[in-house]
Amino acid sequence: MKTHCGRRQGGFSRLDLLGGLIVLLLWPALISSQRTGNTGSSYRMETHVMGINYGRIANDLPSPYEAVQKIKSMKIGRVKIFNSDAGVLSALANTGLEVVSALPNEDIPGVAQSMTASDQWVNKNVLAHYPATNIVSIIVGNELFSYESMKPTWAKLMPAINNLHSSLAKQNLTSHIKLSTAVALDVLSSSYPPTAGAFKEELVGQYLQPLLKFLYNSQSHFYVNVYPYFAWASDPEHIPLDYALFGASTPGVTDNGKSYYNLLDAQLDAVNAALEKVGYGQVRLAISETGWPTAGDAAQVGANVANAATYNRRLVRKMLSNSKVGTPMRPGVFIPTFIFALFNENQKTGQGTEKHWGVMFPNGTNVYSIDMTGTMSDGQYSPLADNPVFSNAPPPTPTQSPGQAPSTSGTWCVAKSGMGQPMVQSALDFACGAGGADCQPLQHGGSCFNPDTLHDHASYAFNSYYQKTKAAGGSCNFGGAATLVTTDPSKLAAAHTSHSVFTWPKVVVESRRGESDLAFSGSNQALALCILSILFIIRI
Repeated sequence: MKTHCGRRQGGFSRLDLLGGLIVLLLWPALISSQRTGNTGSSYRMETHVMGINYGRIANDLPSPYEAVQKIKSMKIGRVKIFNSDAGVLSALANTGLEVVSALPNEDIPGVAQSMTASDQWVNKNVLAHYPATNIVSIIVGNELFSYESMKPTWAKLMPAINNLHSSLAKQNLTSHIKLSTAVALDVLSSSYPPTAGAFKEELVGQYLQPLLKFLYNSQSHFYVNVYPYFAWASDPEHIPLDYALFGASTPGVTDNGKSYYNLLDAQLDAVNAALEKVGYGQVRLAISETGWPTAGDAAQVGANVANAATYNRRLVRKMLSNSKVGTPMRPGVFIPTFIFALFNENQKTGQGTEKHWGVMFPNGTNVYSIDMTGTMSDGQYSPLADNPVFSNAPPPTPTQSPGQAPSTSGTWCVAKSGMGQPMVQSALDFACGAGGADCQPLQHGGSCFNPDTLHDHASYAFNSYYQKTKAAGGSCNFGGAATLVTTDPSKLAAAHTSHSVFTWPKVVVESRRGESDLAFSGSNQALALCILSILFIIRI
């Protein structure tokens, strides 16, 4: 029978059948590759070593060279800086340390709008130092989506990253130097239980989807700033301290068959769940900031040396462990982690904790001893004489004037004053919708309909959501539209029966590192009574 090009008329050769079988076997992978566009590059920072944040908002710090020598002496393997300071990058040269540098938020627009500006930035801040300084990643923007004031810059993040990627590609450096951004946990609309983790809808399509596609294709980490301290400090009566300090003997949360023995894992898996929901569950996380403050203002409970030492020592052991790598949702996946911070920084603004995150004093002595290799157990450290670790949360520090009994009823979530109406309305819609707040009393004719103002209704809804979720680390943020107060509104409502004026207390509460929120003040007995009804229902 006459054949043409190896194929018999009316049939297939063995080569045809073998080729068809190979195509069938590889078809799912081919489809996946077509869908994702993964380039096959590899993740950096796979060596199991700890990282440190080297911030310099202080006037009493040692020189960059001296600071780098301290870092090396502690056997830290990675350093993250918050800009691309030439002196710091030079001090890091020929040290073997992996370096994560940064393009600050304010510099994003210039790099985004001009390829020339991007090339110049790379020439000045990368090529002038690399490879002597082992830059492995550049973080473009820090917590950008946390600031409504920077919303015009949100849409410029990906153009800046794409321009920088092109600039690095010209030097054949895209497989050596990765690009990403760092976000706070307030990019999530939901975080409890962990499998319910979801990104804020307004961030997904326009901002996060393009970012995550880039991270997946380039195999770059998604950097997250995670602070169990703030979740615990916002409600120490209901979140066990041991759960925040990696010391729980029983699960704090059991979710979908997975047990969570520490708050950090639960927070990280909320992000992992959010990534899954938008189709990028394979993108790996890196912890760009985490830590525990050693001191703070009088009202900032738990900010002490013992708790900070316990958190960071156990953090190091967990992250460098060979047997407990990853999280319950992502076991076996190493998470590069950067402790915040190297030094106490005396020029940082905000509440007292802001100046006290360092593992070292500016003179180079240790705030507390810590083994950055993860080999020392708790019992191998010398006891800390002051501020012993407490197994139960201490009572809140009294903030009332003399003669008043201190409140011990925890915290309440209310709307901030001065926020724009669209922002507050969006947060209210979330609280009453996906957030699951009980907003029925706010309906026309409901028990809490009056006073009929957006601010009052939002405060009711925010607090309903917060009281239901705070025991598991739920936050009072709502994109910056809410804040915490520490005086029980129900007590103020009761006091109104004998006083002619009812006033919300004005306090300062820190919702996360670097941000201070001011509680509103006003006259609102009805709102306080409504909040009291929530507290009664959930039996806070």
